[in-house]
Amino acid sequence: MPLLDDLNERYFGGRLSPAVRTLMAPLNDECEEVLSFVERMCRNMRRQRIGAEDFNETLAWSLGYFLPKLLPGAWGGSVPPITSEGRHGAIDAYMECNPWRVLGPGDRLLDVGCGFPPFTTMESARRFPDVQVTGADPSFAPYLVSHENGDYACFDSEAELLYFQPATHDVERWEGLYRDPKATRARFREPLLAALDRSPAGGADVASSEEGDYTVLEDPVGRFSADNVSFAREAIGSDALGHHDVVRCMNVLLYFDGTFRDRTLEWTADVLTEGGLLVAGVNWTGSRHSRLTAFRREGGSIVPKEFAFSVENIRPMEMVAWFVLHDDDDEMKALTELVGVIRSNDGFRRAFDGRMDEMLLPTGFTSRRDNGYLGFLDETVEADPLGAADAVGRKLEGEGFAEEAAGLLRAAGYDAWVNCIGHIAVDPEGLGRR
Repeated sequence: MPLLDDLNERYFGGRLSPAVRTLMAPLNDECEEVLSFVERMCRNMRRQRIGAEDFNETLAWSLGYFLPKLLPGAWGGSVPPITSEGRHGAIDAYMECNPWRVLGPGDRLLDVGCGFPPFTTMESARRFPDVQVTGADPSFAPYLVSHENGDYACFDSEAELLYFQPATHDVERWEGLYRDPKATRARFREPLLAALDRSPAGGADVASSEEGDYTVLEDPVGRFSADNVSFAREAIGSDALGHHDVVRCMNVLLYFDGTFRDRTLEWTADVLTEGGLLVAGVNWTGSRHSRLTAFRREGGSIVPKEFAFSVENIRPMEMVAWFVLHDDDDEMKALTELVGVIRSNDGFRRAFDGRMDEMLLPTGFTSRRDNGYLGFLDETVEADPLGAADAVGRKLEGEGFAEEAAGLLRAAGYDAWVNCIGHIAVDPEGLGRR
């Protein structure tokens, strides 16, 4: 039996729509890394009580088309430093208002795995002008080649491609780059080679060069430095980063197993000052589909104080909500457990799903078909798929769904609340019941 047929039977009772199965059919021929991701996702969907009718076609298409191009195997085993502007806005707000350790004047913030361009690091530095911010990422590249439309690629010192990204994370721009990755690599590499051939240092120094529609820059991250910002080409485990009052580690640990996570927490205990805060987890555009754990250094150890997630995770719209590469990921285990409890309440689930359907309709992201299944992007609407989650999540929070969900968790015995940024939060000590 083909893998997807097996997953359909095991996790959805054979009820996935023909459209979803067709869009995901290319996955049957993919490598083990991709297939494991899809199986893990389907398993977590079942635990969260996400049914076949709620498996939207846009999600199915992104799995069949984009997923194989986004996992580390497609990039030689490295973690692609995908980032976007405004991604950590809610995380910045959380660092200002949490009850564990507020980031304030004179403090030091370490943004681990900040990605490139370092939008999130720079946004934090502007928001906290009296805080010294360090952006650290081992993927900082020697050379950047950018097209006039903003799309760019980064290369190592041997002019070998490390990764490429679109300037804006809309579907058409992603598809334009990923449709033919080899052609994209060649298109960006050609101006770099031309610039290196003409460099006065014999290919060792290009500084800045205009090559037709492309610009070639050397040491691109260095151009983002500011009075309260510095950058380091360092990874988790480095002893060259000094001590900090707050560490942010978003969208990094999901690529690694529990052993690596344990080592990260031990390292963070050495990096943080006593009473310092670690925020670790996953999020996407507008800080949506967010799940995170807040830790505090107490007595030389890292102690989990709060697990929190944004309300649209109760019925996610996008692949990032299930994006994790290992079964022992703590945030995903916690999210799956809690969403499963919330969606077990039939009255809440019907009200939440019905209201979400109403909110999604004008966004063009997806709509409920006559057969009861969620469909594909509505091409008759000027859709903003990546902005839909942000708009819908804010409305759901404003209408009290997060508070109601927290109440259901309290009724089930969890110490739950809505935190200072509107996310559903629980005491981590109560997790692991299911």
